[in-house]
Amino acid sequence: MAWCFGVLTLAGLCLGLVVLYHQLLTSSLFCIKDIDNIELDGAKRLSRSLVLEQAKVGPGASLLAIRPGQVERALMAHPWIAKAEVSRKWPQSLHLKIQERDPVALVQFGEELLYMDRQGMIFKPLSPGDPHNFPVITGLTPEQFRASGRGPAPGGDPGLPIDGRAEKNPPPLNLENISEIHVDLERGFTLYANGVGVGLDLGLQEYSEKLQKFAQLWPVLVQKGLLSKINRINLNYPHRALVT
Repeated sequence: MAWCFGVLTLAGLCLGLVVLYHQLLTSSLFCIKDIDNIELDGAKRLSRSLVLEQAKVGPGASLLAIRPGQVERALMAHPWIAKAEVSRKWPQSLHLKIQERDPVALVQFGEELLYMDRQGMIFKPLSPGDPHNFPVITGLTPEQFRASGRGPAPGGDPGLPIDGRAEKNPPPLNLENISEIHVDLERGFTLYANGVGVGLDLGLQEYSEKLQKFAQLWPVLVQKGLLSKINRINLNYPHRALVT
């Protein structure tokens, strides 16, 4: 008899907790009352309305029902969002923090162009209306891109002759001026830039030193009026450049 009474008491307690939890879920005390109660940090390219739509949260949602991990995964399913952090601010606010991808180049596979970010990750095809003023990487198939290490690499180094330093290069080899980076798995990289008119062979390493070498060579070529007579500049030699 005492055993049955204990079971009934436990069942009643569990039922009471379920009812209490349901009451809390539907209580306005822990619900997001207004869109302004959702804080958003890190959105630059993406609009606030698009991020909230991607997160699937809005006024009326209960903080108790929101699962931060689930919202983070929903946000990172968007191709422009690299990272997301979601935290509940009791009793009625939600904080979303995102990190947008930072594209540095477009990779050409056949007729298709795809964005590549600073970590060497290809994350979406170029669509109508997307910004397209980035260098285009040519010469590789998708399989070669992955196998050659030009994709995601340890330490976030995509293995390309463009990085944060390229943004500070003086013209004509500043990042905005570079139009194409052609890849040959044996010969290395050939750089094409607006205003240069010829290919710059860089090989497969020591890009900074070679670009500094070109920065010293370029004004000499301009001053002597030799640009129209040059077909190619090979910088893949120590302490010198081969101009043909």
